[in-house]
Amino acid sequence: MAIKLYGHPASLCTRRVLLVLAEKGIDYEFINVNFIAGEQTNPPYEEMMLFGQIPALEDGSLRLYESRAIARYLSSKYRDQGNDLLQPLTMFKAGLFSNSLRRWNTLKSLTPRFKFCTSSSGHGHLSDDIATQTRVTKLHAKLDVLDRILATQDYLGGAEFTVVDILYMPAMQMLRQAGQIYLRAACKHRFLVK
Repeated sequence: MAIKLYGHPASLCTRRVLLVLAEKGIDYEFINVNFIAGEQTNPPYEEMMLFGQIPALEDGSLRLYESRAIARYLSSKYRDQGNDLLQPLTMFKAGLFSNSLRRWNTLKSLTPRFKFCTSSSGHGHLSDDIATQTRVTKLHAKLDVLDRILATQDYLGGAEFTVVDILYMPAMQMLRQAGQIYLRAACKHRFLVK
């Protein structure tokens, strides 16, 4: 039975799992769930997506939800297939790797919602209201943390490319595409300019 991934291509969390599937070369069936219309909270999806969020994964009788859990499961189950996304785990490295996964949990809100305005010329810009400016300040603080991490090691998870880096990739792509709407003019964050 093939793996089934329930999600939506516009969802950053779904993209994380899609990246792991691609890195590992895993065959899967994609079931598009229209989360904008709220399909994930209705039958037949509501039992699989306990918190009403995508993505979810079915592998035989196993059902998983939450992109980090799915990414870790796939990286472990298919460790010998495709790129190894889990570092060789000596006790020391296991501690560092676990710490980097926790760091992801702490910084997972890298993609806050911002209000956008459109001028008469059609160009978008951030609203200058206090709530939006507060979110931008918090985002920059989180990007600074990532910048400090990458100043001392090649990847967010350590010396090698791992599932930790994949967890950040969709958010970084979105931030990069947004350009100066999200970023300071002097973009120093190595993960955005590599």
